[in-house]
Amino acid sequence: MNAVPQQVVLRHRFQVSGGPAVAEFVTAKLPPPPTPLCSPEQLAAASKLIVRRDAGLGDCLMILPTLAAIRQRFPQLEIVFQAPAEYTVLLEGFAEVDEAIALDETPADQANAETLIVDLSNYMERHPQAWHQPRIDLVGTAFGVAPLPQAAAYHPTPQLLSQAEEWLCTHGCRAPARIALALRGIYGHRSWLVPYVFEVAKKLTTKGYDVLIFDAHPQAPRYVETDEARGETPGPPRVGTVACAYGLELPLVAALLASCEAAVVPDSGLLHLAACVGLPFVAIFGAVPPRLRLNYYNNYRCLTAQGKVPCVPCCEGPQHIRCSYECLWEITPRMVEAALHQLLAENNSN
Repeated sequence: MNAVPQQVVLRHRFQVSGGPAVAEFVTAKLPPPPTPLCSPEQLAAASKLIVRRDAGLGDCLMILPTLAAIRQRFPQLEIVFQAPAEYTVLLEGFAEVDEAIALDETPADQANAETLIVDLSNYMERHPQAWHQPRIDLVGTAFGVAPLPQAAAYHPTPQLLSQAEEWLCTHGCRAPARIALALRGIYGHRSWLVPYVFEVAKKLTTKGYDVLIFDAHPQAPRYVETDEARGETPGPPRVGTVACAYGLELPLVAALLASCEAAVVPDSGLLHLAACVGLPFVAIFGAVPPRLRLNYYNNYRCLTAQGKVPCVPCCEGPQHIRCSYECLWEITPRMVEAALHQLLAENNSN
């Protein structure tokens, strides 16, 4: 007799502006996935591993430490990463991946008896420990393998670095130091606030930095310099340049990040890409507990609204369409500037 699979119960919490925190209990539509999806014994017997993940950039990059461990332990495996098409060129630049293909492509030799196909789409989201265990570690449970305890390294090619230098010159970025800012993440409750990003950008330019503002969408809000001072008091002079790096291909984004001294990033794919290129960063977390995303990363400072807003941390879900993001308003530009300058001072002293 087959046992009835248990449902995953998640608590979604949100807060409407001016009202009390509200908690709702939602049962996941799918049962927890089997753990692991494949065993180390299966990996040892295979010649090819196809890993499929239909998710955002950060989720794809968080798989790589486990693939690194698999490559180290099972060197005979050819590793193919099947991901959204816009990520494939970037993923092929990692040593952990032999080939990256789009989700709608058919992998070669997939019917081969020595080929393992592991679909991680929704695996972490359905895992019973999804809101208790770091996501990088949860990937390892799918294979019964512990991830290597470090971010996967991405090294832009000389050609990419040359393209990045050309882009910087074209956009008037000639200051000796640059700071990267992420404008938005894929979800509102995991982004920072656009006015805050622009305020930090303006203040950094007055201190001699060029600022690169990144967004995945070419039509993202453009930076417009505004005068904070009114009347007789003039605003501070602008020394650096603000350049909007919108809608660029990810390898070029990685090369531009590598040209910066530090980054300010919310809980987004750019955070994980910054870690992969070895860039110090200030991480901004609203809804999601930072410990679920940052394990094995180093050289960062983290700002969170935990302890400041009663509905934090909360789970992702449709309730966020009614959220007014009090957690993100709590993380002010002044706090981010202070954390950034402390991070820069620490790195410059080393």
